[in-house]
Amino acid sequence: MRAVESSPDPVSRFASRLLETPALRLLLALQKEEQAMNVLRINGPQLIPVFTSLGMDVTRGWREPAALISRAIRAEADRMMAAEITRLLSERLAFSFFPGVAGGRQAPARAREELRALIVRAAAHPVARSALAGSLAAALSDIMEKYIPQAWERKKYVYVEITRVQHLALSPADLSDLTRCVVLVRPAAYLYVTPGETGDKDVGYSPLQEQYLSKILPGIAAQAPSLPRALISMGLRSTLAFPGSESVEAISRLGAIMAMRGRALSPAAVVDRGADTADKSWFNVQRRNARWHGLDGRMLDEMYTIAAENGW
Repeated sequence: MRAVESSPDPVSRFASRLLETPALRLLLALQKEEQAMNVLRINGPQLIPVFTSLGMDVTRGWREPAALISRAIRAEADRMMAAEITRLLSERLAFSFFPGVAGGRQAPARAREELRALIVRAAAHPVARSALAGSLAAALSDIMEKYIPQAWERKKYVYVEITRVQHLALSPADLSDLTRCVVLVRPAAYLYVTPGETGDKDVGYSPLQEQYLSKILPGIAAQAPSLPRALISMGLRSTLAFPGSESVEAISRLGAIMAMRGRALSPAAVVDRGADTADKSWFNVQRRNARWHGLDGRMLDEMYTIAAENGW
């Protein structure tokens, strides 16, 4: 006789249902997690009847049951994210840029798994996990393939900064692949940042200091020895404020913008009649606040123009 599998406990079932509500269904795992956590934080007191129906002890208030559900939400998000990371590494990352960054050598077979391990470590750290939400969304999207070829055709600021200042001689396809990898390495910069007592949702996008990054670079590089040190450095340095750090590489600056854009990507977004399209609206807001976020304003200007011209 076949053994009957036990059904998940009510708290886990509730967490799973919460992450699959219509408003969250199309989002990625960490985006779902962030939205679900916001629901608990904002509506905790009003959810006491729900907690009671799940058999939870509410005699001391709503915070303890909310904390238990938060852990269940995170566990479910981890399960979903593992599948997303596998899809990303197998379908979205080719390492085609590798010879151009690693002195002509091809990517070793273990490079992919080392990058996976770095991403998983970031997911286990509260601050790095916050940063990972935007990075995974950007890396799983086609945003690099949309904007980098357009920038190459224009041959203006982005093109000049990458080819003539940073001296990268890569095709647009290879640069898209490189930027995707830089975005994925970026959260590792926050692995040694101590989380605050209150969960600041912006902490994974706060600029870091060059001295701090120089100190952690050897340790991060040692965790992924098959990846070019230059790649690890560009990923970490994408957290530097611009123009505060004038020497930050163009690809790092572009990676910072893409990670921030990924954070706000929403496949279910509907544009109202007469309103700006999603990318155009986002780049327009960000270029006004570029210095506040430490982003390259001229890159944002060019991304805005590209979005406007293409109806993105």
